[in-house]
Amino acid sequence: MALIDLLFPVQGGPVPLDHAYLLFAALSRHIPALHERSDLGVFSLRGVSNTRELLYLGRGTLRLRCPVEAVATLLPLVSAPLEVAGRRLSLGAPSLYALEPVPSLAARLVTFKHAMDEPAFIAAASRALEALGVQATLTVGRRRIVRIADKKVVGFALDLHGLSAEHSLRVQERGLGGRRHMGCGLFLPPGRAALAQARGRAA
Repeated sequence: MALIDLLFPVQGGPVPLDHAYLLFAALSRHIPALHERSDLGVFSLRGVSNTRELLYLGRGTLRLRCPVEAVATLLPLVSAPLEVAGRRLSLGAPSLYALEPVPSLAARLVTFKHAMDEPAFIAAASRALEALGVQATLTVGRRRIVRIADKKVVGFALDLHGLSAEHSLRVQERGLGGRRHMGCGLFLPPGRAALAQARGRAA
């Protein structure tokens, strides 16, 4: 099933830089069925500036990746009061975007079990791409840590190059690794991914 991106304008905050778990918890409080949707990807919030600890949203955005048929399920988030780390957020009406079959993709954070260092991560990513039937050149970026409940999860930024149109869409729709509800394993064209990292950089 083809997926699309919903881009919601966001007001409120600021929120912690490492807010993925808190954000998904806030969304799930309004739509509990999100827990069961393995086809939903929740990107980290995009803001206008950050400090070492906080992301200031200004006219920020929230990107959700989902099947077209899930849009009706997600629309109740519009104007719903969301609370993230004690800060109130409000989502506006979303815009819908088709995924683009571009030759290069970038993910801010990809995680695999037991892939704690770069060699183990490259091996795991290569296996995952092979399982998807995808051919690409890998470039591993910054090591990051995301907090999920009481656990710290290690991952890396990852760029993929030399993708065919079919493989590009497959990676965007399926993702790599786990924890896509927490912003992991989700890919964008490099320019958009770089901008999102610059405006919402986490530890």
